[in-house]
Amino acid sequence: MSIDMGLKPTVLYSAPTVKPTGEQRIMDWEIEYLKEDGIISVKTSGPVNWEKNRQMSKEALALGRKSGVHKFLVDHRDMEHGLSILQVDDLPQMFVEIGVSYEDKVAIIFNPGLPRSNLFPFFEDVAFLKSLRFRVFNDPDEAFGWLKSGK
Repeated sequence: MSIDMGLKPTVLYSAPTVKPTGEQRIMDWEIEYLKEDGIISVKTSGPVNWEKNRQMSKEALALGRKSGVHKFLVDHRDMEHGLSILQVDDLPQMFVEIGVSYEDKVAIIFNPGLPRSNLFPFFEDVAFLKSLRFRVFNDPDEAFGWLKSGK
C-alpha cells in the first residue's frame, strides 16, 4: 500500500496469485488486517468481473467479522474496471446480500485517470441510497482519515 503509517500489517489472508495463460488475465487481490488501526485493507489488480468482485468482497467481510472489524480500505487503483453501469447499480444489493450493513464503513480508492473511473462516484451514490457507508477517494490519506474519523 502507498500509505505508510509506520505500522506493520498482519497478513491473515492473501489470494493465491494466478499467472495468466496466454493473453487472458484475471483479477487478483491481497487482504490484510491492519490490527493497530482496526482496518481490513484490500488491494486489487487486473480486470474485475462480477464473480471475482463478489468473492473478494466475501473474503474481506469474513476476515472483518472474524476480527471484529467494521472498517475496510479498498484500493482499486490498479484494477481494470470491467463492470457495466447496470452491474455497478446492482453492487450495493450484492453487498447487502453478502452481509454488509450500515455498521460497516468502506473507503474505496480509485484512479480517476483510468477508463470508466466515472462509475466510482456513481457507485457511491447508489450505495448511499441503500443506506451503506461507502465513500470513494482519489487520495489514500483522505480515505484512511475518513475511516479513522467518527463520521
